[in-house]
Amino acid sequence: MTTRRPLNKPIKLEQYDLSDEPEIQENEKEEEIVEETKFKSKRRKQENASPYHPRRFVTRWLTIPEIRGWIHPLRSDPAHVWCKFCRKKIRAHLSDMKVHTKTRKHQKNMKLVLPELPTEAGMEIDHKEVVISFPSSKLYHEDLIVVSEDGTATSTTNPAVPGKEVLNPANIGFIGCGNMAQALLNAFIRKGLIDPSHVMASAPSDRNLTKLRSLGVKTTHDNNEVVKHSDVIFLCVKPHHLTDMIGDLNALERSHNPLFVSIITGFDIKTLEEMLTALIDYPRVIRLMPNTPSMVGQGCCVYTLGSHTPEAYNEVMNSMLSSIGLSAEIPEYQMDAACGLAGSGPAYIYAAIEALADGGVKMGLPRQLAQTLAAQMVKGAATMVLESGKHPGQLKDEVCSPGGTTIAAMHSLEKNGLRNALISAVEASALRSKELGTKK
Repeated sequence: MTTRRPLNKPIKLEQYDLSDEPEIQENEKEEEIVEETKFKSKRRKQENASPYHPRRFVTRWLTIPEIRGWIHPLRSDPAHVWCKFCRKKIRAHLSDMKVHTKTRKHQKNMKLVLPELPTEAGMEIDHKEVVISFPSSKLYHEDLIVVSEDGTATSTTNPAVPGKEVLNPANIGFIGCGNMAQALLNAFIRKGLIDPSHVMASAPSDRNLTKLRSLGVKTTHDNNEVVKHSDVIFLCVKPHHLTDMIGDLNALERSHNPLFVSIITGFDIKTLEEMLTALIDYPRVIRLMPNTPSMVGQGCCVYTLGSHTPEAYNEVMNSMLSSIGLSAEIPEYQMDAACGLAGSGPAYIYAAIEALADGGVKMGLPRQLAQTLAAQMVKGAATMVLESGKHPGQLKDEVCSPGGTTIAAMHSLEKNGLRNALISAVEASALRSKELGTKK
């Protein structure tokens, strides 16, 4: 006859013999007390180092996208930073600044209020060279990038007024004031990159110029006035107007060699340089391809430098364009493809949002709610792609539960050729961009 082993019974706390535990030596207790006292003393010294708190402004914060657009370092008070839109001091704690960024008042001011520096911010500029200053992640805001005639770039400061931020003192010109020109100009002004009083814009009628005058921009109907008084000139006319526009411009003096920035679709660098040689022997040209979301600081922009444009302008242009969203230098042969994808792309998404909203209305949602849900959904999905680092296909698979609603919807999209329609749209836009370039 076999005997069963007794089941394991739970051990009660009283069964432990605490007498066997090693005793903590007295000297070990004393060492712990000494270490704790040293730690408290060190922390107290750190807290007393500043009359406010131990945290101070850190230069690397200027590289953080969500806060770099509004913070301004205060040399006289390193424990705080200045909000250029709310016009007040914020504690120099990264958590405090991130909370401030999400407040409704701050977000409203970012859209409606022009940036303003503290009353101590002022700087006198007296340079014979063309001075172009933009925020830099490596420099304090008082540093300037000075691009001289020989193409060299140096940074300089005004020692008489340390810690002061300046708006761009270069004169900026816009020939053509359509939607894209207005998007760029509004973004530059909103971010505080340029002073509206240093901007001159021209257009054949007052339809668009009236909007710019309300911003404090000087306007004219004479393109020659813009070229004559500007250091950087944005060419924003329609492609079929470019030849006549340049033909009507007067030759420039040798001492005046402005930078021409073209956002005109289809015209490559070589063609632009050949056309502008009628004005000056070795024109400096940058070809730009932005998109309209630049107006709200969510644009994407690619650019390429001309053969006569100094490499120093690469840093200047990248600093300028990164303030309106994503910016990147690319080879020129990729420009037409970028136009088909990012330049025309917002229109594809607008059409998709409209169609999605129509679908919501069909199924019973109010129009305004359906449109808001569709737009926010697109924004959220795009943010997931950018911030998660995952492939869009993987993110799509994570939404599609087995036998669920999303996979049924994806099947319907595949049957109706969603992928083929979008690929064909990018291809058609890119081919049209090349075609416009051949019609000179």
